[in-house]
Amino acid sequence: MKIKSTLTNALYEFVPNGKTDQERYTCPECSHLRKKKSDKCFAWNSKEDIGYCHNCGSSFYVFKPSEKQYTVPEWRNITGLSDKAVHWFTGRMISQGTLVKMKIYSDNVYMPQFEKEIETICFPFFFQGRLVNIKYRGANKSFKLHTGSELIFYNQDAILDNDEIIIVEGEIDALSFIQCGFNNVISVPNGANKNLEYLDTYHELFDKVKRIYLATDQDTKGIELRDELARRLGADRCSLVNFKDCKDANDYLLKYGSDFHDLIKTAVQIPTKGIITIDNIEKDIDDLYRNGQQPGKELGEPFDNFIRWETGRLAIVTGIPSSGKSEFVDYLVMKMNVLFGWKAAYFTPENYPLKYHYSKLFEKLIGKKFTSKTSTELDYDMAMDYIKQNFYYILNEEDFTVESVLTAAKILVRTRGIKILVIDPYNRLEHQYKDSETQYISRFLDQLTNFARFNDVLVILVAHPRKMDREGNGKLRCPTLYDIAGSSNFYNKCDYGFTIHRKTDDSNILLNEVTVHWQKVKFKYLGNNGVSELKYNFVNGRFQKDTNWDNRNWLVREVSQVKLEYNEQMYEKDENTPPF
Repeated sequence: MKIKSTLTNALYEFVPNGKTDQERYTCPECSHLRKKKSDKCFAWNSKEDIGYCHNCGSSFYVFKPSEKQYTVPEWRNITGLSDKAVHWFTGRMISQGTLVKMKIYSDNVYMPQFEKEIETICFPFFFQGRLVNIKYRGANKSFKLHTGSELIFYNQDAILDNDEIIIVEGEIDALSFIQCGFNNVISVPNGANKNLEYLDTYHELFDKVKRIYLATDQDTKGIELRDELARRLGADRCSLVNFKDCKDANDYLLKYGSDFHDLIKTAVQIPTKGIITIDNIEKDIDDLYRNGQQPGKELGEPFDNFIRWETGRLAIVTGIPSSGKSEFVDYLVMKMNVLFGWKAAYFTPENYPLKYHYSKLFEKLIGKKFTSKTSTELDYDMAMDYIKQNFYYILNEEDFTVESVLTAAKILVRTRGIKILVIDPYNRLEHQYKDSETQYISRFLDQLTNFARFNDVLVILVAHPRKMDREGNGKLRCPTLYDIAGSSNFYNKCDYGFTIHRKTDDSNILLNEVTVHWQKVKFKYLGNNGVSELKYNFVNGRFQKDTNWDNRNWLVREVSQVKLEYNEQMYEKDENTPPF
């Protein structure tokens, strides 16, 4: 069978011996890196179909590609909590009445972090009265969701019965609101994680909700989650709950008591378009004052000193035919996705049939040629599963207007959480000039800029230059953004602007040597102009500084890179909340 690592996302072939429910093996993730390669640090529980390595901290589960198949946890019908658990909840000011109402119970559950069954608090997740998932909370703030079960909001049924919904960051915060009489509260299932895959399936549940109160934690991750929820659910119907000097809802309950009505009454509505007050952006101003302007995101590339990336921006790319514009854009998009989790949507008619574009994405992702001769079935399954969840396409065969593309893209923002929109190329859109070409292009670029700003999306537009003249040596001149046919606004109105230019030999044969001319970076904190000399890897379509080729599988992260991060997530230190 195939098992997948939660630490590195790698797939492995694994055959347990099946002698007992729990056996020790060498770890497919880290044993080959250890001095004692034969040390059996990997425990596999055949009853639960999960594994855990005590050396590298990776958990493993059975991988089922293609269609999602969810398991349903068994309802244990345990109606009581242990005295220890009740005492802990009492210390959080959560009454037994609330615990009974939400069907919370204690049970001994196998926790891979400890490689044994321990006492846990169990939070059942119901939808339409049906048990869908269970979250287990054990000692040292260790958590796990039921293996293979569907992710949904905690208390998701509340969305069906209310036109106002409160969203919090954890089950304890949800219980705090319920304790205070607010039953219209739901919680995200996996904490301050900006990956809202559970929203993709159930986005339509919010269609009838008129007001959404975002009551996430007031730390950096909580604010990031809050902003992503507002982006996905529509900022126009979202209000921000302020917990004063408290971190979250339970902290507020402990300090100020059970009257939460002022929290809702004083919630600040996210501004509608065109109306902004200082109240709306006070926290952003305070963050800028205390922490300064934050630099854009780096890709770990030699050109990071020229350009750093932000969403909410418009990037325009040009270059003569066959220069590698689309290949370079795909490379950037794939790296942003792998590093930052930015999902992407493409309007790219020139890449149809889509199987050819998929093959390009596969090669950049996996690092191998898209062929069964050089890639494995594990590579194929891993890439198929990943690309399906992170890349989407827009093509209305009857309508190639920018309005049609942006309408579809906005739907993908709300339903799939895309952070990148690629339009490749400009000339394949349907352009209808009601006045001059220059005026049309100006309005067109304003549309892209506004879409980027209001939806917090990086828009990348590929635009061909006009026919270029040859220089004295017979080679085509490297174009600039001013060479894009139609208007100088292609330069004037973008946040990022760069040209891809591929070198040729004396016979004008294309080489794998590429120069990237970073012609415009609008804001200094995001970079400055310059030129990058890169090599193109014909094997996988990646761009590098030299020919020391990177053919790694990008989905497989190095164990050493994520071990510490994983352990910090699994064992949060909170001396005020023993034993759970």
